[in-house]
Amino acid sequence: MARKPWNDPSRLPLYVVAVAVAFGLVALWPEHRDVWYLNDSAVHRSMTTWAADRIRDGHLPFDGWYPYLALGASRFHHYQSLPHIITGALSIVLGPGTFRWSLYLLLACWPISVYAGGRLLGLGRWPAAAAALVSPLLVSRPGLGFEWNSYVWRGSGTWAQLWGMWALPICLGLSWQAVARGRRMWLAALALGLTIAFHLLTGYLALLCLGVFVLVVPREIWTRLGRAAIVALAALLFSAWMLVPLVLGAKWTINDEFSRGTYFYDSFGAKKVLGWLVTGRLFDAGRLPVVTLLAAGGLVIAVRGFRAHEQSRVLLGVGLLSLLLFFGRPTLGPVLKLLPGGGDLFLRRYIMGVHLVGLYLAGFGLAWLGALAAKLLRERPALRLPPRWRPVSIGVAGLVVLMPAFIERVSYEAKDWTWIPQQIESQATDGVGYEALVQRAEAEGPGRIFSSLRSQPTGGFDVGSVPGYVIPVNLQVDSLGFTRPTWSLASGAEARFQIGNPTHPPLYGVRYVIVPQDRTPPPGATEVARSGRFVLYEYPDSDYVALVDTVAPISVNRDDIGSQMTSFLDSGLPGRAFLPTLAFPGSPAAAPTLGPNEEPSSSPGTVRSSFSSIADGVFGATVTARRPAVLKVAASFDPGFRALVDGREVPVQMIAPGFVGVPVPAGRHEVFVTYQSYPWYGPLFILGIGAIVLLWFARRSPRDRRGGAHIPSMT
Repeated sequence: MARKPWNDPSRLPLYVVAVAVAFGLVALWPEHRDVWYLNDSAVHRSMTTWAADRIRDGHLPFDGWYPYLALGASRFHHYQSLPHIITGALSIVLGPGTFRWSLYLLLACWPISVYAGGRLLGLGRWPAAAAALVSPLLVSRPGLGFEWNSYVWRGSGTWAQLWGMWALPICLGLSWQAVARGRRMWLAALALGLTIAFHLLTGYLALLCLGVFVLVVPREIWTRLGRAAIVALAALLFSAWMLVPLVLGAKWTINDEFSRGTYFYDSFGAKKVLGWLVTGRLFDAGRLPVVTLLAAGGLVIAVRGFRAHEQSRVLLGVGLLSLLLFFGRPTLGPVLKLLPGGGDLFLRRYIMGVHLVGLYLAGFGLAWLGALAAKLLRERPALRLPPRWRPVSIGVAGLVVLMPAFIERVSYEAKDWTWIPQQIESQATDGVGYEALVQRAEAEGPGRIFSSLRSQPTGGFDVGSVPGYVIPVNLQVDSLGFTRPTWSLASGAEARFQIGNPTHPPLYGVRYVIVPQDRTPPPGATEVARSGRFVLYEYPDSDYVALVDTVAPISVNRDDIGSQMTSFLDSGLPGRAFLPTLAFPGSPAAAPTLGPNEEPSSSPGTVRSSFSSIADGVFGATVTARRPAVLKVAASFDPGFRALVDGREVPVQMIAPGFVGVPVPAGRHEVFVTYQSYPWYGPLFILGIGAIVLLWFARRSPRDRRGGAHIPSMT
């Protein structure tokens, strides 16, 4: 078959997509630079580094003890970690810059996914290409949608959502083809399973959209329902390696006490969301509502084609579903309890579905304007141009229509063109001093570092634009301060840490403090070194492990564990090494070592020596206990911890303020504590891959193997 010439009309939509990609590659160029991150991207890059280290050490990266935030957590066990694992594995081959290049390239090249997803959904070449052209231009008032602001250096840093954003259009297109036509059901299940594993909230929306694909053609409802069930089941089996450990461990995750009842968790309600929609602030916040007007025109086209075109019904159905979810709890209230896991959904994020459907509607609107312009060029003598110049003139006109949005996006990203080089300069001056003190602390011996606390803005400092509490995460060292409310059971206690309370650093295992020289020295700490404008302090007696007495239990749950620790942390108990045992739903409190009125006059014993390998979740000590006591490990409690005392396994305890405790009898003992990963990843992988392979072999006819029936496109 002869190759099409470069100016073949069928290639023109691809050139439009290329323009959108080129715009992103140029405008977003600073995002590839090696720089400390000031937002959640610091956490995501740290997780990819941890995954790479696990792979290098010969361990599976799907679970393990991630120690660098929130007093440690089995984070990969409780999170959509596939993007971090893939990027970590690639970084072993491509180098440590893989993370920042992934952010830059995925964001700049997203128009490709928008175009491919539109075509798979049955949209014509021009509407899909027009949607791709518009895709870099979104900007919303609430934020965290499919927009640059969610991902760039100065934005929110929701890097994992970027993977879900790339997967969702293609997943929806393949899923619709599978449900509507029975085409490539194995591929749809694979795409859906990957979307779930990339970003759980995005995958949840994709699963719900299967219901939309079933309902849009009522006469085929039972056939479509069967196909949707098969695709959903195979996708869930494929992602079971991530879902099963997450669901089984859900009781040991914390509910975010700081976001519950706020828009961060509940979203904004129908009145506010609809107000933003009609005023243009869901697609064009702070500028002329270009995308909003195009989407409104596309909405008219979709409504007019509602009966004739299934694609119109699909887009309107997915858009309505996303809009309802984005309304959130103020509007839906108890209805959300009907959804599996609905109580834990961060509903603000479902602006993502509104954004994606809005892009395709804007594609309809822009393509209609292009078709109108082509008609005028053909029929009006005064406007008639040679045929070869018509597409060029229409393309230029389209760019002119979108120019206000392009200019605003360039203006937005221009700040990173300035601020990122400034940050690199700050790292080469102040940052060098801070990093030198981190290296000095590591040479002194293991211990947790504190600089400032995110939840307590007073007393903080920055290096360039990066807050002090984020710097240790960028440097991949164990630290306290970058509070993550849903990270671990000790997250609430971390937010209540007070460096001015001399009993807190040893309780939390904080050994080092790095602050500017003009700050008041932390009470009880000894100065160790100075570098640049920073000074390193040490609590020489602070360690990850310590012998303590335990006292009367406190009942806590995943909603209130942080608030329940407030009175304990403000009391004199931490200074006396009296720690309450904690009763957690399904896990009764351990019996305390001290009775109600016992007041021993001496400490419970001494730690003669200790060792730790925090990235492996390993802690150990040689102790001499004067009486039955508990070895406190200043790591967030997790049921995956196992303890050996003199080689014999003993049950770990949960002790205040959310740490691991190991009971030891009087006398000298060797104690070894280690986190053990979930053991069934291998069988779950085999199950998931087997489900996809079985679905691939279950194709029902030679025609199905060739790709199924033709799907007409909506032009």
